[in-house]
Amino acid sequence: MKFSERYLWLGATLSLLSIVFFLSIEKVKAISTDGERYLQMLHEVVSYIENDFVEPQEEKKIYIGAIQGALQSLGDPYSRFIDVEEAKELENETKGSFGGIGVELNYQENSFVIISPIEGTPAWKAGLLPQDKIIEINGKKVKSLSQAEAYSMMRGDVGTSLSMKIERKGIKDPFNVNLVRELIKIRFLRSFYLPEKETGYIKLVQFMGKEETAKELALAVKNLRESGAKKLIIDLRMNPGGLLDLAIEIADLFLAPNLEIVSVKGRGGELIKSFKSQVREQKYLDIPIAILVNGGSASASEILAGALKDNKRALIVGTQSFGKGSVQSIIPLSFGAKVAITIQKYYTPSGVSIHGKGITPDHIVNPVSASEDEKFALEKLFKKNLIRPFMESHVEYNETAVSDFKELLKKENLKISESVIKIFLFNEMRMGSSQTKPRLDLDVQLSEAIDLLK
Repeated sequence: MKFSERYLWLGATLSLLSIVFFLSIEKVKAISTDGERYLQMLHEVVSYIENDFVEPQEEKKIYIGAIQGALQSLGDPYSRFIDVEEAKELENETKGSFGGIGVELNYQENSFVIISPIEGTPAWKAGLLPQDKIIEINGKKVKSLSQAEAYSMMRGDVGTSLSMKIERKGIKDPFNVNLVRELIKIRFLRSFYLPEKETGYIKLVQFMGKEETAKELALAVKNLRESGAKKLIIDLRMNPGGLLDLAIEIADLFLAPNLEIVSVKGRGGELIKSFKSQVREQKYLDIPIAILVNGGSASASEILAGALKDNKRALIVGTQSFGKGSVQSIIPLSFGAKVAITIQKYYTPSGVSIHGKGITPDHIVNPVSASEDEKFALEKLFKKNLIRPFMESHVEYNETAVSDFKELLKKENLKISESVIKIFLFNEMRMGSSQTKPRLDLDVQLSEAIDLLK
C-alpha cells in the first residue's frame, strides 16, 4: 500500500512538474535570447540601485518606472500602465460621475497633454485648452512622477484645491492655474431649438452614459423636429470622445442601412471588423446636418464626424480635429494592475486613418480669438484681481456688462476689440451652466454652419 502510494505521489509530482515546465516553456517562447539578456541587465541595474544609489529607493517605484519606460519606448501616448486606483477612476468616469478637475488627458514626453477640458468643470472654468501641457502639479514636476501618482494628485477629495503649471503654444513662459476639485456629474447632452433659423442644436459633451445617451439624443432629434427644426447642428467641439459603441449607434441614427460607419484594422493593416448601419425603425435620413469640430474633438467624435462626412450625410464645419484614432486593449496584469496597449486603428468609410491626422472640415471656419496683445490685457486684469469682482457685480450678460467692461479697460489703459470682449464675457458668465442657449452673434462657427445647410 505504502509502495503504491509512494509511486502514485511520485507520478503526480512529476506530472505537475512537467505541466509547470511546459507552461514555463510557453512563456519563455515569447522572449528572445536578446530579451533574456536585457532582462538580466534590468535585474542587475535594479540591484545596484537598491544597494548602491545614494538615496534609498522604493522597489515598487523602480519597477513601475521600468514598465513605463518600456511603454514610452513605443512612441505611442495611449499605451500605458494603469495603476489599480486609476483603473477604478476610469470605471467611475464611464458612469458619468467622478471627482476631479474634468479634463481628458494624454501622457506625452514627461507631461500631460490636454485633449479637451469637459464643459462646466473646473478645468473648463480655468480656461485650459486643447494641447496645453501640464508640467507641474502642486509644485512637483510631472516628469518626476509616475502616471498613477500624477493622476492621484489631480483626483483628490471634492472641495480641495490644487495648482498646476501649464505650457501653452504661443505663450513664452509657463503659467500657473489654481483649481478646486469638484464632484463632476456630467450631463452629456443638451439641446435647444433656434426658431429664428428653424434649426435644432445638440451639444454632445462626451460619448459616455452608454445607451441612455443614445436614447436621449434620438429623443432630442424627435422633439426638435416636432418643434419645427428643418436643420440640425451637432456640436462636437471640445468633445474628447468616449465609447465606440455609442458613436456607432448615433451615426446609425442618421444613415441608411448597410453603410459603413467605421472599420478597425490591426497589425499590418489587417481588417479586424467593419461596423455598418443597421435596419431600424427610428432613423432621421432627410434632415440636413452640420457637425462642428475643433482641436478638442477626438476619438469617438472623429468617428461620428468621419462616418457622416464620408457617407455625404453631414457637412463638417470648424477646424481640424485632434487625431485620436486608435484602439486600446486594457489587459489585466498580476496583483490588480492593468496595461493599455494600442492594438488597432480606426479608419473612416473612405479608408482614411484618423490617427495622428484628425478630420479635416468641409468648411474651415476659425472662431473669433484674442490677439496676443488682447490675451496679455486679459491676463493683466486677472493678475490684478479685477475680473472676479467685475463678474460678481455683473451676473448677467447684457449690453450694460459690455459697456462697463469697456470702462474698466479704459481705466486700466488696455485695449481689447468689442467682439473679443463680448465672447469673453459671455463665456465667463455662462461657466458652470448647462442651460445657456447658444448665441449666433457670438459663435461664428455655429452661425456659418447653419447658413451652409440648405
